[in-house]
Amino acid sequence: MTTVSRLELSEIEQRVCDIASEQLCIPRDEVLPSSRLIEDLRCDSLDLVELIMALEDEFLVTVPNVPTNSFGKSIFTRQPFRLSDLAEIVYIQQGSGKPERKRWRRTKVPDSASSTIRFSQLSGRWEVDSSRHTQSMFEAMGSEKGTRQFRRRSDGMRCFLLPSAETIIGSDSPDAHSDERPIHTVQLDSFLIDGEPVSTTAYCRFLNSVEATQTNLLDWFRLDLADDRLAQMPIVLSADEWRPVVGAETIPMVLVSWFGANAYSLWANGSQWNRYDSQDGFLPSEAQWEYAAQGAFHEPSSIESEDATLVFGQHERGAHYEASTMPMAPVHIPCGLSTFGLHHMAGNVWQWCRDWFADDFYQRPESGGVNPVNQSKTGVRSERGGSWVGPIELCRTTYRRGRVPNARGRCLGFRCISPVELLPK
Repeated sequence: MTTVSRLELSEIEQRVCDIASEQLCIPRDEVLPSSRLIEDLRCDSLDLVELIMALEDEFLVTVPNVPTNSFGKSIFTRQPFRLSDLAEIVYIQQGSGKPERKRWRRTKVPDSASSTIRFSQLSGRWEVDSSRHTQSMFEAMGSEKGTRQFRRRSDGMRCFLLPSAETIIGSDSPDAHSDERPIHTVQLDSFLIDGEPVSTTAYCRFLNSVEATQTNLLDWFRLDLADDRLAQMPIVLSADEWRPVVGAETIPMVLVSWFGANAYSLWANGSQWNRYDSQDGFLPSEAQWEYAAQGAFHEPSSIESEDATLVFGQHERGAHYEASTMPMAPVHIPCGLSTFGLHHMAGNVWQWCRDWFADDFYQRPESGGVNPVNQSKTGVRSERGGSWVGPIELCRTTYRRGRVPNARGRCLGFRCISPVELLPK
């Protein structure tokens, strides 16, 4: 009988640091077991996928993308998440064998030619017409699938009016994690929600319409000059005007922090955008998001299927992207459709939510009741929906996770809500 000796945790930590240094192109003396993946190493979901695959090759282990036990989940959700935490997962997974990542790959991304829905988000800048000072923020567009639609004048966004409802959120399915349990009832007032993620075009309109400081821009999306994600930044400043990179005009705005998303949500609804670091804002709560996403997740009959009902698993190991070649679907392409007709409520890009993320929030009494929002500061904001980078399991409607609010990711965007009080009388 052949036995393989287990590696000591300290040895794994040093080898993890070696691999992280190589994968992230950071000098080895700047990579330590205590290094925080987001804050110190500027590691986003795409970087993490590459790093995990390299670790699986090196140690011949499976690093589960969806932890199947409580201690695995507890390690993955530590804040901040450090290289030592990743090493601990490798340590625990010794002997598990290298996985086949079939469920991480999907070959088809639909393009604009397949859509009968036109891209309607506006470019340029928003200048309030003083001659129309009584004009409503929204204009009516009719109905789709029985849901009334409106168009927001600030950015041209199609918005859907969701009715007030007593609805069930969370999951008790065998695949559900502890932070999705238990199923519970919430009462939600009627609200408007964006029909699609905010695009690069609309985000540039926001930037061109406000007088943001350099501090604001750094808070929202600007990257350090040493950040290797600069090549994927989908917007540029040209002749004092923000514009999308050519070829990226209709993709979701990514590499935007929670602060940058919240600032946009305030501006789009005619509120004080400079209050972006407060709890004020118009990002959906987790409860609103999950209610709006009902019916969006459909697992294909086979992972190799060309039937692109949602966008996931597009990243090929070692691929290098420009802003215009990241394999995301345009926002107006009808994929990941919810029962209400909302686009990309499963897959394409993760979406920031209003709540502070807490893995035990669904077990607390305040998660039920009327219009619940977790306002207890945890240092981490919620995100939902899955993305083009990861496997299909992360696109489940009830799957929950969070990131520090200043995080930026190449698969992380947002959509807004609006109060019904802004509708025409």
